[in-house]
Amino acid sequence: MMDPIQELYNAQAYPAMSHPLADPSVSGVAAMFAGLRVRHPSGARILEIGCGSGHHLIPLAQRWPGSRLSGIDLAASAIRTARELAVAAGVENVEFQIADLRDFADAGEPFDFIIAHGFFSWVPDEVKAALFGFCRRNLAPEGMATISFNLESGWLPRFPVIAKTRAIQQAGAVEVMAALAILRTVTVSDSPEMAIIDDMLAKGPEILPFDDFAPVNDPWSLERFVGAARAAGLRWLGESDPGMNEEGLQTFRSAVLCRDDAPMEGWISWEVLERIFVRAGDFPGVPGSLWQTIAAAAPTCLAVAELSALLPDMTRQDLGTQLLEGIRQGWFLPRMEAVKYDSIPPERPILDRFRLDCARRGLPLVDIWHRPCAFPARHYEVLARMDGTRDQASLKAFAKSHCPELDFNPWLRHLASRGLFS
Repeated sequence: MMDPIQELYNAQAYPAMSHPLADPSVSGVAAMFAGLRVRHPSGARILEIGCGSGHHLIPLAQRWPGSRLSGIDLAASAIRTARELAVAAGVENVEFQIADLRDFADAGEPFDFIIAHGFFSWVPDEVKAALFGFCRRNLAPEGMATISFNLESGWLPRFPVIAKTRAIQQAGAVEVMAALAILRTVTVSDSPEMAIIDDMLAKGPEILPFDDFAPVNDPWSLERFVGAARAAGLRWLGESDPGMNEEGLQTFRSAVLCRDDAPMEGWISWEVLERIFVRAGDFPGVPGSLWQTIAAAAPTCLAVAELSALLPDMTRQDLGTQLLEGIRQGWFLPRMEAVKYDSIPPERPILDRFRLDCARRGLPLVDIWHRPCAFPARHYEVLARMDGTRDQASLKAFAKSHCPELDFNPWLRHLASRGLFS
């Protein structure tokens, strides 16, 4: 990889985060709908390229003790943190290595899932080609890769803002956040660039050097991405989020790929649908009994196999048609595994070992849907005491003395609603 990229990742830690669309339980559904018979991730071999501090892989290793997971990254400090977090979490089915993808030669069996999130658009073309080639050589016959990339149509309006910000930086020798703040003062309030500036400011100084202002920032069109994948012997199956299969002004895609010789089915059978679980998306008030039935199960998932019994007046064909349309619209969120948890805070709140160690380090906590949850510094002090030895009353008293601005009871309910407690 290029020296400027190596220098950036060695000098500054990439923010710890998980990636919900790269969760094999989610992206696997997209591959199933495209006709690939995906192995269930609970007993799979999984590799993440550019794994950072392990925030994506370690929760997966906790969920699937029967799977084997590996992560590689260039940054020695990130790999060191990932190994420490894995030990603290007590997981033994995940390993982390310092490696350049171009030199990484895994000696084991092929991978069922390869994940490369936040990698493709930030490396030179030779590394992009190496990623495609690696996936073609190392995917199992029915394996799949999830590769995110920045979409050219969505990024074109951002480049003028980046250029202006860099010019302010060079003229005034200021950091990127200060330069953006200056640019904001001279930008017309109703200009489309104002929303872009605000979005960059919201990302903050931790992420911007790796994102908009990275040494390499190379968005591609969907057509170019699919063509390059095809040339490397890979087939594009669609997006992790079925609602993103049309190219638009979004800035980001999460593409699902398989080998071009993978055995494929030409239709979505009821047997395929019965393998998935669904929950309601953030679209309140969608009419119909199917929505009402799925939404009533919130916050947990319903097995599609259960829906026929719950909706006896609906034919299997109508149920399948409405379900697929609802998934495409984002009304229903599918996954390959059941998720059930209590959304009521326990009397003695307890975080699992991984989340508790993250709280003590001031790192984001990964919720039950694999979303990262970041908190203000003082809130982490409260979270770090959720080891099961303190009841709600004592935690509330501690919160009142250390962060009086925190409305403890609603905050605790919010944590429980995200499935953060063991």
